[in-house]
Amino acid sequence: MTSSSAESSTTEVDFSSLDQWLAWRAANPRFFDDAITDSIRQWSKANGIVEPLTGRRFAPDEIDWNPDNYRESGLAGGLISRHRAALLAMSQCVPNLDRYESKIYGPEAITELAFLLRGRFAKYIGSEYASNHHVKDWLYPINSEDLTALSLASDAFDAVLTTEVLEHVPGIDRALSEIFRVLKPGGWHVGTCPFLFGQHDSIVKARLENGRLVHVTEPEWHGNPMSEEGSLVFELPGWDVLARAKAIGFSRAFWRLIQSAYHGIASNTCGGVFVLCLQK
Repeated sequence: MTSSSAESSTTEVDFSSLDQWLAWRAANPRFFDDAITDSIRQWSKANGIVEPLTGRRFAPDEIDWNPDNYRESGLAGGLISRHRAALLAMSQCVPNLDRYESKIYGPEAITELAFLLRGRFAKYIGSEYASNHHVKDWLYPINSEDLTALSLASDAFDAVLTTEVLEHVPGIDRALSEIFRVLKPGGWHVGTCPFLFGQHDSIVKARLENGRLVHVTEPEWHGNPMSEEGSLVFELPGWDVLARAKAIGFSRAFWRLIQSAYHGIASNTCGGVFVLCLQK
């Protein structure tokens, strides 16, 4: 998929390999101009933005941008740039989502994104990870799930939405295998995570060996509403994650790059937000 709409100021391009990405980047240098990226903030501050799932419009004074980090800002209604990118990709990959019948799983339950999905879809199930039984008891009645060993039924969900989760699981392949298992045939995983878009190989930063945590590189932690110390990064995906997903059984695997003034989606590093799209 390659599209650009002047009316909605949205550009979307799908890439299935590093070579495709490098060729497109070389042919479209203007896309990465800082002035172009900043124009998204300026446009939204003049016109507002539209949240892509529900169509809710936010006025300019309801939007908060950090020019140093567009991907993690553009806060409006509790959602930021990368959230809106994931929601836009999900609404496109699964265009016939039904408010009462569609089944969606997300490994987050106490975030603004989860609140939106739970309010929008009757059969949305969100969960949090519990590191021990004390956390699990505290979470109850919120579901506690391990993305590498889900308790959910097989072939059940129309979509699985993950945002900044895959890098924190001790085994992306195991997580993707579980996501594949719980998706209906033809269902989609859509999600964001830190992506090494300039290289083929993923970087393993930590692993579990016989239940023991082993740090391969200097430990890296990201913010987590469930933990004051944050969440440890186990792996940063590169382009090889697409072949790994195909080996698991996904019929389609690509990264979708999205830049949109209309929806308030941008990033300082690559102009837009990369969304991992996998179809069972």
